[in-house]
Amino acid sequence: TAGVDSDPLLNLVYGTALLATELRVRGPVLVGVDLVLGVPSSYWNLVQQESENAPPSFIEWLGGLAAKRAFFDPANVVTEHEQWSADRPWFRVPSGKGGLTSFTQSRDDGLRRRVDHATDAKPVFAVSGIPGTVGSGTRDFWRELALPLASGAGFAVWPFGGPLAGLLDSDRIVLAETYPGLAYAAALAGELPTARIRVAKTKPDQRNRACDLLTDAAWVNAYDVSLGDLVPARRDEDDFDAHFTAAAVLRCHLEQVPLVDDGWIDPVAEGSMLLAGPVDPTLKARAFTTSSQTTVQGRLYLDPPATAEREPAPPRSERLNTREKPVYPCPIPDCSKVFHGSRSGWDSHIEYLHIHPEWHPEVGDRAERKKLFKREHGDWFR
Repeated sequence: TAGVDSDPLLNLVYGTALLATELRVRGPVLVGVDLVLGVPSSYWNLVQQESENAPPSFIEWLGGLAAKRAFFDPANVVTEHEQWSADRPWFRVPSGKGGLTSFTQSRDDGLRRRVDHATDAKPVFAVSGIPGTVGSGTRDFWRELALPLASGAGFAVWPFGGPLAGLLDSDRIVLAETYPGLAYAAALAGELPTARIRVAKTKPDQRNRACDLLTDAAWVNAYDVSLGDLVPARRDEDDFDAHFTAAAVLRCHLEQVPLVDDGWIDPVAEGSMLLAGPVDPTLKARAFTTSSQTTVQGRLYLDPPATAEREPAPPRSERLNTREKPVYPCPIPDCSKVFHGSRSGWDSHIEYLHIHPEWHPEVGDRAERKKLFKREHGDWFR
């Protein structure tokens, strides 16, 4: 996994490409980047409206920007003379109350993708002015990515190039978006799926504690996994993110857990994040501390005991049974998808033809597929 906060960016991009090319002789290569690969639906609608030849997906659109370098020029600043626009979307958040909403309030989705809302991520086009922005690095990365995309890339970008399993079966390198906030729990939790863990990665004691728990994790011991050298992860927050993301992806592969839930995939505009599914973004994130976590038989429990006499929390499967958390199986015949706790994500699950190719294959329009689902399965929402 590559974090792109380091400088210079070009050395990292091409160094990663060279490493991936070397590794490809040993099998499929999945390159994860802690950056945004996709755009919010509201912005995509603007792109479609303002394009003479509407691009079929985010990747074709991004490749077309290689010849439009002004798109990557310094960010907009809202004044009475200059307003935010689709052809110059990058902005610096002005100081003071309401600085961010001055840009986002005009759009129903607040210029955030659905997965961004679920993970409390900042708008992709915000380059500075508030903590936690990834817009600056994303903008620089897109500028470099547009060039090979325009000339015919020798790699694929998931999910725009197709389902992940199919891409990895091909001989191409696969580029995918990652988010370390999902990786921590996917690597450390006793069972999957689980909720997010908030790790203060800038604090050495938290990094060290997390690395200790990863070393002792049940899945690591069960599969006799070699985690490699954890010293860089203990020493540096970027290496920590990369190491835990790689460990989380490896765990899902070993345990045959899908790397992402189909409900979080938009192969046209918004893209997706690896590990959205094994770690449910809609569940409230829990804090990670160096003292409150307990491990029982190799499993990590995030809810600390109230007293020393309290019994450790039961496995997640038992806790779900005692809470009687509702489940909602997809009503489309032969579909194995089950929604846990709520029906959130139903629309993304059924609006794309590739997820249910046998269900009304003659209807390709996303909005029409949602209407058709509501007509046929209205009782499912009651």
